[in-house]
Amino acid sequence: MNMDDKQFEEVTISEVEKNEDGSYGIKQSDGWHFYVPADPPIAPQPGMRARFYGRGIGFPVRGLFLDGVKVFYRTATEEEEKREVDLYGADAADWLQCWDAGKTVWSIEMGGLGPGYEQCIHITAAEILRHMLASNYMVELLDDASALKQVRKEIDAMADQNKTIQALGLSGAQWGAAMNLAVMFYRRGPRAAMNDDRVKDRHIQVQRTFPTA
Repeated sequence: MNMDDKQFEEVTISEVEKNEDGSYGIKQSDGWHFYVPADPPIAPQPGMRARFYGRGIGFPVRGLFLDGVKVFYRTATEEEEKREVDLYGADAADWLQCWDAGKTVWSIEMGGLGPGYEQCIHITAAEILRHMLASNYMVELLDDASALKQVRKEIDAMADQNKTIQALGLSGAQWGAAMNLAVMFYRRGPRAAMNDDRVKDRHIQVQRTFPTA
């Protein structure tokens, strides 16, 4: 814990309710409610002093101490890292796992020609990323022009046998966009890719199953 961290406030717990999963709902003396994760090291009780770390109302709580006992704590830097991981995925494999699970994931608009066009790009990018992860390409290869050319040839060969990709009837522009996106996520990771100033106005949310009314 950072002993110089002064970004906190302290309140008294006025009410406590224990949930079936071992978590707690606490009501503070200022009227606000808070959820305490299951099985904390100390059970909250009315009258306890609760210290909340964070920027205040409207911002995430990044630390909680009950009568001086740590329940959880993250520095401001660690909280920002957690926020980015929650948003974009810890790495390319995590992003793909969320995609495969049907969850909504953050990505980058690559086509600009509507949601259907974009969906084809992202389905393809996910399949390319799957191949790259399975092949465990060295990231250094992607910085070498001749090595990257060989990787692209192998991805082309994969795509010729991939029924998901073949069913899309991609244009050359869509294929190129999907390739670029997949290589970017694999090489840099989704967090770094999404934080690139060049794409800050192109953030979109996508998912494997195209939404229908």
